[in-house]
Amino acid sequence: MTARDLILQTALELFNQLGTAKVTTNHIAEAAGISPGNLYYHFQNKPHIIREIYDRMVANWEEVYAEIEGRAASVDSVEQFTKGNFRMLWRYRFFNREMVALMNADPALAGRHIRLYEERFQRQSRLVQGAVEAGLLVFPQGMSQEEVLTIIWIIANHYLNYLETFGRVVTEEDFHVGAGLVLKVLAPYIRGDQ
Repeated sequence: MTARDLILQTALELFNQLGTAKVTTNHIAEAAGISPGNLYYHFQNKPHIIREIYDRMVANWEEVYAEIEGRAASVDSVEQFTKGNFRMLWRYRFFNREMVALMNADPALAGRHIRLYEERFQRQSRLVQGAVEAGLLVFPQGMSQEEVLTIIWIIANHYLNYLETFGRVVTEEDFHVGAGLVLKVLAPYIRGDQ
C-alpha cells in the first residue's frame, strides 16, 4: 500500500468512527504511523483528503451501477443493486452523515455532489423504467415510479441519520436492515409471478 493510499484509508476509518470535525491531519498522520510532513507531501489539507476520498467513493459506487446496468431486470438484480448501494453507504458512512456540512464547507465539492446526485437519480429512474418495461415492476394508478424511487432514495440516503438521531451506535448489520426496508418498499410493486 502506498503512503497516499494508507493516508486515505486511515482518514476514512477515522472519519467513519469520529466524524470529520474531530479528526485533524495530525490525528490521521499519527494513526497511519507517518509524520505530518509526509501527509502534507501528499495532501494540502483535510478538505483535500476528503475530496480524494469522495473521488474513490464515486469510483467504487460506479462498480455497483455497472453490475446492474449490464443485466436484465430481475428480482435478483434489484436485490443485488440495493445491497451493493447499502454496502457503499456503510463503507463511506461519514459522508452521508455529514453531507450537508461538508458541502457547505466546500462549494466545489457541493457542486460536484449535486451533479452526481442528479445524475444518479436519473440513472436509477432509468433502471426502474427498464424494470417496468420488462414487466418486473407494476405501479398502480395513483402511484408513480418517481414517487416510489423518491421514497427509496430518502430511506437509503438518510437511514444512518435516522438511526443516529435515536442515539444508536450503528453497525454494519443495521445497513443490512436498511437494504431490507428498501426491498419491502418495492415488494408491492413487483409483479406477482416474479
